[in-house]
Amino acid sequence: MIRIHILGSAAGGGLPQWNCACANCAAARTGKIAPQTQSSIAVSDDSEHDRRWFLINASPDLARQIEDVPQLQPRIGSRRNSPIAGVFLTNADIDHASGLLLLRQQEAPLVAYAAEETRTALAWIDRVLARFSGVEWRKISADFQSLSGSLGFRAIQLPGSVAYQFRDDSSGATALFAPIVGEVTEQLRDAVAASDVILFDGTFWTDGELATVRPGARTSREMNHLPISDGSLDFLRQSPARRKIFAHINNTNPILMPGSRERAQVEQAGIEIARDGLEIVL
Repeated sequence: MIRIHILGSAAGGGLPQWNCACANCAAARTGKIAPQTQSSIAVSDDSEHDRRWFLINASPDLARQIEDVPQLQPRIGSRRNSPIAGVFLTNADIDHASGLLLLRQQEAPLVAYAAEETRTALAWIDRVLARFSGVEWRKISADFQSLSGSLGFRAIQLPGSVAYQFRDDSSGATALFAPIVGEVTEQLRDAVAASDVILFDGTFWTDGELATVRPGARTSREMNHLPISDGSLDFLRQSPARRKIFAHINNTNPILMPGSRERAQVEQAGIEIARDGLEIVL
């Protein structure tokens, strides 16, 4: 069995974003839609004794997210401890990696799984954390590796990012985490077809979405995100997965607004929209 907690469902900046007055941010500030923290996910096997949790990305909101999820908090019986055993990084974006700095107080080196290019880009974090316990970087592979108990994982290399597939060897349950997808490769297509639960890049609805609030902004594809409307929606619609969820959603994305035409299209396709606090067990 695999347990998943969506700690944060928003893209960089969260919802509302501090300097944005778009319709969604305004609605979040007035309580019309729920605020969302920046993207991070926790995953574990179903071992009740000494359960260890692993994060997919560590957002700048991580401290708040830990306090919102009792399973990630220190256990009674020791003054300093944490059930968080490691972090998987999809890329070197600040909103995915800066939360590593919040984990600096532990006594042992922080275990982090990442592609070599991500590790190279995060050399600055190595330098900062060297004053503390440092980082123990672990290599990733396209083959399944044992992680904790019956839980294993493998990496799916994508242009500019990595997706991770987790598998419980006892039940056969499989979950795919792909929050940064600029291109659907054959390897990713195969992983989607073989997964029970999929959390997929839902950053933007259209390619030119960000330019509507910030003229001259890069397009979705230029930022390595396949837009939903003419990319990932039809792709995920065809997936046989039991649950398909759009995550890493930008504050400008109209699927965040209840009653919107875009949200209705996503729901009619059998795809859910991530929210902070959503728990999944498979």
